[in-house]
Amino acid sequence: MHTPVTFYSEGQKIVGDLFLPDKAADAAPLPAIVLCHGFAGIREMLLPAYAEAFAHAGFAALTFDYRGFGDSEGERGRLVPAEQIVDIRNAITFLETLPQIDTQRIGLWGTSFGGANAICTAAHDRRVKCLVVQITFGSGERMVTNGMNEGEREKLCATLQKAWQRAVTKNKPMHLPVDQILTDPDSKAFYHSMVDRFPKLKTRLPLLTIKESMEHKPENYLAAVNAPIMIIGADQDIVCPVEESKALFAKAHPPKELVIIAGARHYDVYEGAHFKESSGKAIAWFSRYLSAES
Repeated sequence: MHTPVTFYSEGQKIVGDLFLPDKAADAAPLPAIVLCHGFAGIREMLLPAYAEAFAHAGFAALTFDYRGFGDSEGERGRLVPAEQIVDIRNAITFLETLPQIDTQRIGLWGTSFGGANAICTAAHDRRVKCLVVQITFGSGERMVTNGMNEGEREKLCATLQKAWQRAVTKNKPMHLPVDQILTDPDSKAFYHSMVDRFPKLKTRLPLLTIKESMEHKPENYLAAVNAPIMIIGADQDIVCPVEESKALFAKAHPPKELVIIAGARHYDVYEGAHFKESSGKAIAWFSRYLSAES
């Protein structure tokens, strides 16, 4: 079962859902997991299955829409990693106010872009006691330019520079539909398969979202992450190539674990056997490091 909740992040109302175990009312304070969704995602899509799995395993689980997306307030489509990290930290603060939550046992789970956000959050916030990130990246620049030749990279950078100058000198930022911001065929196909089912996905993003994404480099924050971290990659991923997961793992402090899901592309991890593997590995990690004895 889940309950709608709201809290505020820098004055903007954030809308979320709190998932609790069936017998939460009779239990001791619960360990909690904040779920951080991916690029331009909304909480109704993909996350509920993980939140339900975590709740079934005895955790409280919070899903929410970043400001500017889904049901949350804020400028539509504004995607700034630093602001989303603040939203995650405020989600942790919200959980601390709930009597059923053990404030000393709060973890983060992040997927794709949300995994990058979760790493940066854990670097800043010592309240994060455990971390699981999946199909994410260490360098947004490598992710965005993956597969581009030198000429294509130079053209993209020139376009972004002109858009930045236009926004600064004329206050006219360029906006594009989400599917025109996405750079890989798997993400474009996934978006088109989901947008009819989840109309709130249909929004316009600033072109400079690509610049923000390229400058998002969680690998530079790993040295400051002291929480146990599990990194889950997919060996056929073309969105966040598995090399990104391996690079993150190499830079992470122990305790750490690297899980590579065989035969999975980026969006495969959310369904079927790959979902069972990704959620099961995450539950085992949280159970190990968010338990009362850890």
